Amino acid sequence: MQNLLNILTIIILTNLVCSCAQNNSNGKQTQNANTKDNISTTISEDTAILGQLLDLSVYRPTSAKFKYAFIDNSGQNQRLSVPAPSDSFLEAILYFDSLTFRKFKTSYFNADYVSPNFNKEEFNFDWLDKNIKDELIKSDTTYHGHPDFYFGIGKSGKLWLLDKKVLVRKSTT
Repeated sequence: MQNLLNILTIIILTNLVCSCAQNNSNGKQTQNANTKDNISTTISEDTAILGQLLDLSVYRPTSAKFKYAFIDNSGQNQRLSVPAPSDSFLEAILYFDSLTFRKFKTSYFNADYVSPNFNKEEFNFDWLDKNIKDELIKSDTTYHGHPDFYFGIGKSGKLWLLDKKVLVRKSTT
């Protein structure tokens, strides 16, 4: 099972790295990939790639930006001689139209879940634009919501709601 997970992770990572070299139709580069030792980091705006990391099928964003880091602990690199489970980290901002965001908030707040008590500083990603960081600082800290949106059954992450935007954190550690 672990080997299958490692193979799938390598396939996804390979797709991420290959697609990072592509540009969108207006010539603006939307992906940036960096690999050092056993850590591969990608910053992208490609929702197709993000859809491989999160379940975007119910509340699809109009656009997104994310940073994904994969730490390969398979033992196939020179840094580790003994295999261990690999780790990954995802930080994302999802942008929505008004109608989709309203539906999302209705479902999110109606979920039967105790307050997750997230700290908004966890969502102050270093790559966010200043205006998003300012909105985060001024955002409401009292809401209660369901942490499993976008993550799938049995998996979890964290969400923080802004105005027609959702900040996402997810890790395998």
